[in-house]
Amino acid sequence: MLTPVRAITEALRNQLSPTVRQEIADKLWTLDRHFKADGKGLITGTIMEQTVFEVFTVALGTFEVVHEHQSDCAIMGHRLSFKKVSGKSQLALQWSKNPTGFCGTFEHPILLLNLREGKWWRRKSGWDRHLPAGFFVVDHDFCNTHVCLKRNNKSDSVMDAAAVYTMLVAAMDTDCFVALPPPREGALTFSFSHGFLPATPAAAQKWPTLPYDRAQPRFIDLFCGVGGFHYALTSLGGRCVFACDSDAACRDSYRRHFGIEPEGDIRAVRAESIPPFDILCAGFPCQPFSKAGDQAGFDDQTKGHLFFEILRILRKHEPAFLMLENVPNLVTHDQGKTWATMRHHLAAVGYPMAEKPVILSPLHVGTPQSRPRAFLLGALRRALPPFPIAPASPTCIRTILCVNAEETTPFRLTGHFDTAGRLWEGFCERLRTRSIAIPHFPIWSDDWDSTDTDSSRYMRYRTWIDKNRAFYRLHQPLLQDWLHELRAALPNTQALRKLEWQCDATSLHDCLWTFRASGLRARNLDYSPTLVAMANTPVFGPEWRFLTPRELCRLQDFPDTHHVDNSAALKKQMGNAVSVRVAREIAQWLLLQQNEKDSEYPS
Repeated sequence: MLTPVRAITEALRNQLSPTVRQEIADKLWTLDRHFKADGKGLITGTIMEQTVFEVFTVALGTFEVVHEHQSDCAIMGHRLSFKKVSGKSQLALQWSKNPTGFCGTFEHPILLLNLREGKWWRRKSGWDRHLPAGFFVVDHDFCNTHVCLKRNNKSDSVMDAAAVYTMLVAAMDTDCFVALPPPREGALTFSFSHGFLPATPAAAQKWPTLPYDRAQPRFIDLFCGVGGFHYALTSLGGRCVFACDSDAACRDSYRRHFGIEPEGDIRAVRAESIPPFDILCAGFPCQPFSKAGDQAGFDDQTKGHLFFEILRILRKHEPAFLMLENVPNLVTHDQGKTWATMRHHLAAVGYPMAEKPVILSPLHVGTPQSRPRAFLLGALRRALPPFPIAPASPTCIRTILCVNAEETTPFRLTGHFDTAGRLWEGFCERLRTRSIAIPHFPIWSDDWDSTDTDSSRYMRYRTWIDKNRAFYRLHQPLLQDWLHELRAALPNTQALRKLEWQCDATSLHDCLWTFRASGLRARNLDYSPTLVAMANTPVFGPEWRFLTPRELCRLQDFPDTHHVDNSAALKKQMGNAVSVRVAREIAQWLLLQQNEKDSEYPS
């Protein structure tokens, strides 16, 4: 006689036809994409559970929902607890809390739904068993005896990952598992008002299906922003057949400039709704890999895994070329493991990569901005030759400046920015008139007369603090009155009481400088530092003003026809944009690598 666990497994396997299992897989995939794109993750589990129960009610004549406890159900008269393995972030089946550390809370078999298809498990050290998506039926005694709860600062009801893994492997080994097939991406769509509906061809109709033309390569613009790749590719005759971005302001700008309304979050994009194309362009989010962020990489819960969405589209369409852009730190992030993972996966879908990405900056093409970026370049099923990197050209910030006073006057320094600039110019003048060199170590005026030698901050920055104290002791008669004036004028803005002198000039009137969290940073006038999404707009010292929005666009080689306004949104967009001239140089080189046989690029 079959045990309850075996009986339930046989009922699931025999009564859920392949068509029904496909329906479940399609619906769960659609829900997962929908919630990831719309940020409604807190209700994902409840709606997924309801969806599974609705299908079971129709397909399993012996199924019933038991309303006494949340998620309870019955199959063939056997009570079950229905739970979901929700992946890396939760891993947990949300048991009721148990101070013993073991589960010990189940009186009936457990029906587990794994949605992750084993991808996360396989990344863990020593866990090489592929755990496909499907239903695992687990004996409650086994779970209560062997599965521990992992304590953390969020909940006591989180299962230990290794215990979950062991439990699911045991279910597979004893044949208590019913697999779900891979989802058919275009089968369904979902909305809160209408539920599940058959996918319509609306998206496919929206985007043009253009024939292959060697002189006019088709490209798609993923994470399109405000169109750096678009400007670059269309200047070479390219035709955009698809674009997407999760930022509404970027989508609106893209529509106004190019007459194209991009799709939203890439996670909700079905690969088959994208028409055929020749080049995939993507400046995928850099925050998870940037030194300026927390460097969570693939572990970033909002953006770290978006690289795998690119793989999904590559696998479906197999374009001739790809060009991906990100921060240089991508190469060394996590001791090189991140780049190794990306390189491995790109090769697996047909794009062998060079040992290292190409690192290019606008300085290489004569634009006065230091903005090194890593470009991942690939061709379908063949290795590309080394990209020829020309030496950086001499540049000057004046080449991108506006000459019309009506454009520049509104951006003159005011308020505490003007106050800080004039005070530090007074500091420079005092040193200049006495032929004293401005120190090139970080100048922290708050530490000049401090006496702390025990704090953790002092121990961490001892070298710089000691240099500041020595500098002030040497020049105290000259700087004491100025120090009191600085503190009185800027009592609540510590960052403005710091200076980083990284130039050859002796006056702020001869520098390009920025207000940063680390202090006022002065540089030569040859080029701008990297534009960032934060409000660190450079100041052009000779005219005592911030660079204008038009000048910021020129630093990214956006044409003067690009609409500008003095908004935080535009500064963020330029800080996140792809340099147009750099992208054009790379795209032009890629197109030269085309095989002479047009048959390799079918329409």
